[in-house]
Amino acid sequence: MSINKNGAQNHGRHLQLVNEENLEEVRLEQTQKAKDFLLRRLNARPRTRSELAKELREKAFSDEIAKDALDRLEEVGLINDDEFAKSWVSTRHRSRGLAGGVLRQELRQKGVADDVAQEAIGEISQEEEYELAKKLGLKKFRSLAREDRETQIRRLVGFLARKGYSSGLCYRVAKEIVSDMPDAIMFEN
Repeated sequence: MSINKNGAQNHGRHLQLVNEENLEEVRLEQTQKAKDFLLRRLNARPRTRSELAKELREKAFSDEIAKDALDRLEEVGLINDDEFAKSWVSTRHRSRGLAGGVLRQELRQKGVADDVAQEAIGEISQEEEYELAKKLGLKKFRSLAREDRETQIRRLVGFLARKGYSSGLCYRVAKEIVSDMPDAIMFEN
């Protein structure tokens, strides 16, 4: 809610005089507008509290109005950073093959607290991470069949590292994939 120096509230193109009698009414009206905006944003896709707060600031809602609207939607369960983080990790891990390090960074950029992100990432088992890394590595290996073994290992390690896998896991998976392939498939230069 923006109020100019004469006590007039800016409603887009209309100005409304704000005084002691209607201050609470205007505040409730602005809070409802903020909630409506948030509901439209949440209808498009789930978002974190931090993302929504930033969008409210960009729309020039006061911090007090934004806090009231965000608190209310959080209270009824429409904003839940814990659920968002779990869903984000599950989806991005399965669909893009991203590992914990990259997922943690993405969640941090979305404003999720580190402890919440760590808890969500902790749900990925080491076995799941290994299996997915191997699956991704095998898929990538198809494009490396004509390369020598050292190049194959180096490129597989780099590919998996960019997905956020630990260096130890990257090297282990790359070595396994390259050593499991028969020499007949290899085209040494």
